[in-house]
Amino acid sequence: MSSPNPFCLLPFAFCLLPFFLSAADRPRLSFVKDIVPIFTKSGCANSNCHGSIRGQAGFKLSLFGYEPDLDYDAIIKDGRRVSRKQPEKSLILQKPAFKAPHGGGQRFREDSLEYAAILDWIRDGATYDSAGSPRLQTLRVIPEEQTLIGIGAKLQLRASATYTDGQTEDVTRKVQYTPNDESVLEVFPSGEIRTRRAGETAIMVRTLGKAVAVRIAVVANPPMKDYPEVSGNNFIDELVFAKLRRLNIVPSARSTDHEFLRRVYLDAIGVLPTLEDTAAFLESPDPHKRVRLIDQLLQRPEYAEVWATRFADLYRVGLLDQGSKGASLLYNWLRQAVREDKPYDLMATELITASGNLFYNPTANFYYITERSEPDVIATNISQVFLGVRLECARCHNHPWEKWTQDDFWGFSAFFARMGVKDTYQGDESQILLKDAGEVIHPRTKKPVRAKYLDGPTQSEGPDEDIRENLAGWITAPDNPWFARALVNRVWKHHMGRGLVEPVDDFRVTNPPSNQALLDALARDFVSHGYSLRHLVRQILNSAAYQLSSEPNDTNRQDAINYSRYYVRRLMAEQLMDALVQITGIPEKYPSFRKGTRAMALPEGAPSYFLKTFGRMPAREKICERDDQPDVAQAMHLISGETLHNKITASGGALDRWLADPSLDDDQVVRRLFLSAGLPPRPLPLCGACGRRERLEDVLWAILNSKEFLHNH
Repeated sequence: MSSPNPFCLLPFAFCLLPFFLSAADRPRLSFVKDIVPIFTKSGCANSNCHGSIRGQAGFKLSLFGYEPDLDYDAIIKDGRRVSRKQPEKSLILQKPAFKAPHGGGQRFREDSLEYAAILDWIRDGATYDSAGSPRLQTLRVIPEEQTLIGIGAKLQLRASATYTDGQTEDVTRKVQYTPNDESVLEVFPSGEIRTRRAGETAIMVRTLGKAVAVRIAVVANPPMKDYPEVSGNNFIDELVFAKLRRLNIVPSARSTDHEFLRRVYLDAIGVLPTLEDTAAFLESPDPHKRVRLIDQLLQRPEYAEVWATRFADLYRVGLLDQGSKGASLLYNWLRQAVREDKPYDLMATELITASGNLFYNPTANFYYITERSEPDVIATNISQVFLGVRLECARCHNHPWEKWTQDDFWGFSAFFARMGVKDTYQGDESQILLKDAGEVIHPRTKKPVRAKYLDGPTQSEGPDEDIRENLAGWITAPDNPWFARALVNRVWKHHMGRGLVEPVDDFRVTNPPSNQALLDALARDFVSHGYSLRHLVRQILNSAAYQLSSEPNDTNRQDAINYSRYYVRRLMAEQLMDALVQITGIPEKYPSFRKGTRAMALPEGAPSYFLKTFGRMPAREKICERDDQPDVAQAMHLISGETLHNKITASGGALDRWLADPSLDDDQVVRRLFLSAGLPPRPLPLCGACGRRERLEDVLWAILNSKEFLHNH
């Protein structure tokens, strides 16, 4: 008597049907639909096992069942893994059932449904599906998002697969479930969830190369009956506060005017408020003064410098062939684009389609970072910069954590097949140019590749056509699922301390955002307002979420991803240096730049030890976020380094002016020192045995070394 279809999820009577059918009458199992999923579900096709780039012990499977035809060849062609004469002796059964030595241990038992399915398939001839057999088109899991109440609470997930013939099948028992954080919950092979602690995580559901994420939040206690009323300012607050309410998290109180003033100056324009700015804002009775201040700051030239610096990091301005000249040209172009609020889709288009002499076309410098303009390197840069998608892992093999295949990677690279660099000769400027012809060769097939959009069709290049224009149009299209979200996510992180997707340039199914609804709403609003960066920044700064206090309460002390308070973070290197100059009144001199140039206005690299120590990337060699974690070098440089010492002790600065003013006593000077640092004044003990300047220098040194000064809060 034959074993039942191991994945039958129909009513019980139907599952028993194979017992009453002869081998000739019962349905044959499909290698693609029934057998390949077993290897993913059991972990055999994972990146740390036979799905790795080189496989294991001479046996390689495609990662998560991406390519069933290759899996079939790997299983059958060797001749050792399947025995049609003695199916029970097949290594494909013996090893995972641990009836034969297996480095991966037991993956399923002899009495399991998985074992029975493979055994039936071998008994039926171990055949591959016929040509034109349906393939998996979409994978869906319900619920997609859920909040569970109580430790030990349970939830049953249901997975369904839709195939290319239009048929839909329940595949709940065929897929692999992997929680990102196993301390929050456990998932059983049946798809049942059981909670372990309060928190949030995503569950990755995979089969046949497809993956979806289920977002689960676990709340220890039922909803609060006395949850306070929390008012918002715009749609951002509706979505942030709605989630906090579901999680029983009460947001912190509104920031004080003093906290908000310092915070918004540093975030929006990178400088501290002056004494006059502080007095005017704190004394103003205008109930709309925060809104008015934000509008004023976004019109100041320093705002453009902040985002020119952020984009310069992202585009790696000053790297390789660009040099100082190219860096200055591209930085100035970025600064002007931000200042005039050039739509971001237009900025991206001009950069993606750039070519020519760097002296006449500053945007051409965008391509001077790509190792002689190799198409695969350019493709990696473009996808990460403008889409927030890391394709690099698909260069040599299918992506281990996403749906991208080698074909996707090299198809995207083919958009840049004709790009080249004209080297510098006799002092002439280098050029980015389009060659008359060019092609990208797939490393596995050894054949030319047609240009192909990610998750989309191929694209042919017509005569006298620059195919990059088609690519730019696809990237910046309003319905592109990545472009607007990638930029919104970067801007959100700059102001809120953490991206909705982290890392900010790692958009993938297996790395879902902490608040999908908010990310989608921000992207829609950004697109509907003409890709205006200034509008996006204004929306964030005006939100009640941005204006929360950084002081935690009992409910949000552990929250690090839901924006229930303002997340404290260390100042950028440029913010810190410019603040030191502003407070002390002693300008900094950078090599090759005029004295008085602000750190935020430097186009390239880190031309000082201080900036390098505090996180400004000296060479911008990689597309990556800055490291804002404190270290010993930073602490020692502040305590005993020459930068701070020289600015505090130099003559002709702010301290000298205040000491020379007979109307100011020591307490009044101390008050000004605090206010110039953007901090509320408070009394400090003064050295009675020291001279007046010495004791006030000590106060200034203490303020500039305080956590309160070094962080935005």
